[in-house]
Amino acid sequence: MSKNKQEIILVGNPNVGKSTIFNWLCNKKQKTGNYAGVTVASQSGSYFYKEQEVEVIDLPGSYSVYPGSEDEAIFTKFLIEEQENYAGVVYVLEALSIKRGLLLFQQIQDLRIPILLVVNQIDQAERRGINLDLDLLSKLLKVTIIKTNAKANVGIDDIRQAVFKENFSVSSEVSFEIPMEQKGLVFKILENINENNQYKVWTLLASETYLGKLETVNDRLMQNDVKCLVPKRLQAQETVRRYQKIDKIVSQVLTKKPQFKELLTEKLDKVLVHPFFGYIIFALILLLIFQSVFFLADYPMKWIEEIFLNFSNLTATSLPAGPINSLISNGIIPGIGGIMVFAPQIGILLYFLYLLEDSGYMARVIFLMDRFLKPFGLNGKSIVPLVSGTACA
Repeated sequence: MSKNKQEIILVGNPNVGKSTIFNWLCNKKQKTGNYAGVTVASQSGSYFYKEQEVEVIDLPGSYSVYPGSEDEAIFTKFLIEEQENYAGVVYVLEALSIKRGLLLFQQIQDLRIPILLVVNQIDQAERRGINLDLDLLSKLLKVTIIKTNAKANVGIDDIRQAVFKENFSVSSEVSFEIPMEQKGLVFKILENINENNQYKVWTLLASETYLGKLETVNDRLMQNDVKCLVPKRLQAQETVRRYQKIDKIVSQVLTKKPQFKELLTEKLDKVLVHPFFGYIIFALILLLIFQSVFFLADYPMKWIEEIFLNFSNLTATSLPAGPINSLISNGIIPGIGGIMVFAPQIGILLYFLYLLEDSGYMARVIFLMDRFLKPFGLNGKSIVPLVSGTACA
């Protein structure tokens, strides 16, 4: 990569404003939202700052370096395997959920990847009476922090400037100590492969995706040790230990004003994601949507049917009698009309889904339905294609 061109990657949990920041940086219009399919593959764009071209790659949102879905697998593969090709990571952290976001942040730090921290949605945190000591957080994490409000295009130029100055940090300390039970195996693997990062080897052991790669090492005894591991157990062990440290950090940097007035959205959340009433409300909303779809679509459907019927009759009387006439008037035109007649229903349904997503309710539905769909091998994100598919029913 030339000195006048730099490549960075945007990383963070889902729905933290990552794609909005990407759009502002690169003057693009990538779709943003709270459901599956928003960023399931890496998106790329570029911008120029002080005669330097910067290529930005927006990776799918993830909660951990251990992939649990297709989009998270894309994220992990690029983050680890393409490390030599990018200058650093711009990590987007939501101010309202720093505890959740710091897990992945610390994992990236322990991989010794150059990183810059962006704390987004500070305005929302302040409205809820939450105060973040970003100076202290910067010292504790040993990283440069930029404060942004992505929706209002606040702090975007600060990101460009920090990237230009290469204000990426590489931590010399580790947040997660390898457990003694696996430390010997990690050191053995380090001796057999071209790697000196203990945590990177740990991620291979704890990841079901990458575990098979370690079976190529020469030491047979080591291969047996690797096969005896349970990746999910190692992941859980790491998560517990990390959150013990994260809790201490959050307690130092986050304060909330006492008796702060509860916002209307917080009151609504208690009802909308309630384990009992939440499902009833969602069912009633779906019933209302489908009744509205059938009622509102009735007139345009009849109008479309009449247009194609008249056009078919006109064609039948205008063309000479024969197989061509029959093919067009009785086959092609009615066939197209039979498809187009459903367009109003599908269009109205998609518009209602857009309203639900834009209001923020769809994000709450995803959270609510996650527990319900898990026994079927699905997660809450699947509710959108499931609901959309009912338009064909």
